[in-house]
Amino acid sequence: MLGIVVGTGPSLTAAIPTIHKLRAQGALVFTCNNSYKDVETDIWLACDPSWHKHYGRVTGSFDKWHWSTEICKKHDYKYIEGTWVDGLWLHDKCKISYNHCSGAQLLNLAVHYDCDPILLVGHDFHYDGPQRHYFSNLSDKIGEYPTELRKFSLFDKQGKGDDLLAVYKRIADQEGRPNIINVTPGSKLPWFPKRELCEFM
Repeated sequence: MLGIVVGTGPSLTAAIPTIHKLRAQGALVFTCNNSYKDVETDIWLACDPSWHKHYGRVTGSFDKWHWSTEICKKHDYKYIEGTWVDGLWLHDKCKISYNHCSGAQLLNLAVHYDCDPILLVGHDFHYDGPQRHYFSNLSDKIGEYPTELRKFSLFDKQGKGDDLLAVYKRIADQEGRPNIINVTPGSKLPWFPKRELCEFM
């Protein structure tokens, strides 16, 4: 089954209509954080506990996951155990790797939902444009989250071991994973083959 893991980079805006068409054709769509408000969603996760404290319970007819028993009990979400491993947890469907970000955790969930191939959409991985995210209506700073949720991303700290590029590199190098294809135009994530989203229509 085709899986679409949706990031929150600025390129997402233009991709949303095609994502919806692919979902209508049977693809599973995985979203994180606020993107469920704009993208038709099948599976959702927001890894940052402070996100849940700020926004509260998410409603909608899609699967909602987290690795915190406290968050799952409070909001009636599906629980999956989190663990620290290099790459994705591939041994069974009982755990996911924390991997420092919602996008990589969604990618692990896509594996557990038996998706293959998996498309990466909205995975821009750069801050050199006017926006960090596809949205621009959450705060006074364009493309940002509210002040209490802002944090400095590690993905451009190459060589530190835990930056987001390193996280995706470990996933890319992992044996036994499904096919992962980056369909984000202009993406600076180099570890996966790149194609255009429209090719999967």
